Amino acid sequence: MRLFFAVPVAESVRATVGEAVGGIPIDDPPWRWIPPGNYHITLKFLGEVEEVMLPRLVDAATRTAASTAPFELSFGHFGAFPSFGRARVLFYAAERGSEELASLSGRLEAELERLGFERERRKFRAHLTLARVRNRLPAETRMILESVPGLEGRALHTVERFVLMQSTLSRSGARYDELASFPLGG
Repeated sequence: MRLFFAVPVAESVRATVGEAVGGIPIDDPPWRWIPPGNYHITLKFLGEVEEVMLPRLVDAATRTAASTAPFELSFGHFGAFPSFGRARVLFYAAERGSEELASLSGRLEAELERLGFERERRKFRAHLTLARVRNRLPAETRMILESVPGLEGRALHTVERFVLMQSTLSRSGARYDELASFPLGG
């Protein structure tokens, strides 16, 4: 099973983000948009995991969720990883709530490390992935993307839970199925 932990985003955020990216004036972009139904903030990607591990994953996530209070989340600037010049991913960055997300991810990492999962080496950067870029972006496309406005004050969400998701890959893209939900604060 290909698994990851994530914070799902509210339908209102999906609509706001969909409207914002729908206004980007680029026809036939050199990337594949993520369907709004798949929008989430990844807390920890696990990769391939044996089904027998599910109860232990659920226990670890339950402990993590119990020690975290619900919090407010908003999204800010539009960006690219690692940069617009070498873009592989287009995203909106989490703004308010980013510290809480980083803390939640860190506590989850610690719980999962006890189960034998390797810690992520890169610093956690809370973001909402919008697209995966296939080819190097032409200069004019980069200039357009660099001027895409942020979502400051327009995409708000109360984080009250996170989920364990199963990802099934196919030619038409990834399908995500929620396996378990973990309410914050127990």
